Amino acid sequence: MGLQIPGELADLLNDLGYTWPKSDEERLFQLGRDWIGFASTLTAIRQDGDAIAASVTSGNQGQAIEAFRSKVSADDSASAVLDRGTTGAQVIGAGLIMCAGLVLTLKINVIIQLTILAAEIIEALATAPETFGGSLLEIPVFKKLTDMAINLLINEAMEVLLE
Repeated sequence: MGLQIPGELADLLNDLGYTWPKSDEERLFQLGRDWIGFASTLTAIRQDGDAIAASVTSGNQGQAIEAFRSKVSADDSASAVLDRGTTGAQVIGAGLIMCAGLVLTLKINVIIQLTILAAEIIEALATAPETFGGSLLEIPVFKKLTDMAINLLINEAMEVLLE
């Protein structure tokens, strides 16, 4: 299910013009692990195939064996394709795990910013009688500062993702 935001903070986030992301960092992490597991499966299949091919070519001679040896060692052979598939699956898995970490980090930082904003609003409301309502003028400033902080967090997350 991933990290969810309390309702009060969701209202603040909506006031700032943002919505809570539907990205599920737990699911992204699991998908990353699944892809890395798939890479291990591909490696095992490639090793089994290479062992079988080696047993066919060892101790045998002739034109057919040479043709077979040439085919199984070519760039488009099953072994080479499985090797590239293994690398691809590992890269996809690592990328998904990185995205999961990024989503979780961003969610935590947004919650922190919204909690700070809520505390500032509560403080402004609490001091309103003593300041004859003057402290209430701080609330839009606090909201704008939080908006800028969240926007900065999103931009930094995008930069990390695109590097």
